[in-house]
Amino acid sequence: MVLDPRSTVFQHPDLMVSVSGIRGIIPTGFSSDVIYDALRAFGSWLRGNTVVIGRDSRPSGQFLENIAIGVMQGLGKNVILLGVVPTPTVKAVVNQTGAAGGIMISASHNPIIWNAFKFIGPGGFFTGAKDLEEILEIVKNQSYKPFQFKPGSKLESGRDRIQAHIDAVLSRVNVSAIKKRKFSVFLDAVNGGGSFVLPELLKQLGCKVIPLHCSPDGTFPRPPEPTPDALRQSSRAMKQSGATVGFALDPDADRLVLLTPKKGAISEEYTLPFSFLSYLQTNRPPKKASLTVNLSTSFINEWVASSAGIPTYRSKVGEANVVSEMIQRKSVFGGEGNGGVIDPMIPSFGRDSLSGVAHVLNLLALKGEGIDSVLNGLPAVFMRKIAYKIGGKKTEEIYSQFRSTFPEHGEDVRDGLRLASEDSWIHIRPSNTEPILRVIAEARTKKDLSALMDIAGKIMENS
Repeated sequence: MVLDPRSTVFQHPDLMVSVSGIRGIIPTGFSSDVIYDALRAFGSWLRGNTVVIGRDSRPSGQFLENIAIGVMQGLGKNVILLGVVPTPTVKAVVNQTGAAGGIMISASHNPIIWNAFKFIGPGGFFTGAKDLEEILEIVKNQSYKPFQFKPGSKLESGRDRIQAHIDAVLSRVNVSAIKKRKFSVFLDAVNGGGSFVLPELLKQLGCKVIPLHCSPDGTFPRPPEPTPDALRQSSRAMKQSGATVGFALDPDADRLVLLTPKKGAISEEYTLPFSFLSYLQTNRPPKKASLTVNLSTSFINEWVASSAGIPTYRSKVGEANVVSEMIQRKSVFGGEGNGGVIDPMIPSFGRDSLSGVAHVLNLLALKGEGIDSVLNGLPAVFMRKIAYKIGGKKTEEIYSQFRSTFPEHGEDVRDGLRLASEDSWIHIRPSNTEPILRVIAEARTKKDLSALMDIAGKIMENS
């Protein structure tokens, strides 16, 4: 759910304010006023002296980084500057250094004209709904802390701290088993935040890296969201490369899509179950172990978890919501079906492509199989995701039409409307990151999915 910004400066059709960050189109929604006030409010909200700052490769990233450094230093904060890195690396460094918080400058999968501040609080956790309301209240009341005439703040490069994140990921897998396989790995980083760190992780796992789009030059050579459609060229390159396995990232490298020698890019819904299978290969789960996924994530995760006698719980969509549910449930693993893998023992404690890459390679190494073979042993995923522009449509009226169409389906209203039966489900919700309404559905068969989406399409057309 998008939060009420409570301030006219944060109300614009090209601006999205939610637990997924303060993001918008430059210069309309993500205007100079929004940029400046959001940074001042976050710096005033923090209760410590050190802030970690990282960014993806968007052309607006460098000037936003400079503004963020200046505002934080003016408020007396020491800054650890990471440069172009994955979002999970910023979170991990906040955790590992004990910093007060962090700022990731990235609009993730949004088009290149967008940018955003993803605010990170103590422990490396994204600011949740309550935190964000407090930050927005500072904007509303103009209760910023004053800039200091002699702040005494320091700026240091944090590039040497990136290895600590890599080390934490390596500690969760059987490195020697992976090295013995001498994997040849195809990597498409969309010239984004993972362009340097992911190849380094792969090299430390003894892999030969076949890079594509690993030059963070301020361009995205394909659509930034790593869907199979966006990865058609990458799929062809993967098949021609002779690689054992392939990975594709979004611009801030918190989402991961797998590519196979036979199929090219496969559904992002497979990333989490592959990674959870790696956990099950390497760990003996405690008696009360659980898996947590969001409301829009595939059945396949319940299938994998139940095969190991582990229950699956669901949360609202959004990393902060999944993590909150994981903490409450003490889940041993979690994530989102968009390619987000969350291993709570890694200090990023959030969607982390480094974690996903290492876990997938770990699974292949320990099973001694190729990725296509492992994929064939999993149920097929029949899911479709469609985005509709909201315009003047009233979501409650749309929800009412869906309820009346599926009266026997179980209802969950924690995040939009989710209607579920034993063999299918449909989730209708406003996006946290774009001014759209997402309709996501899954069924046990392709035929049932098509019928379900035909009905959903008619409802949306007539709304």
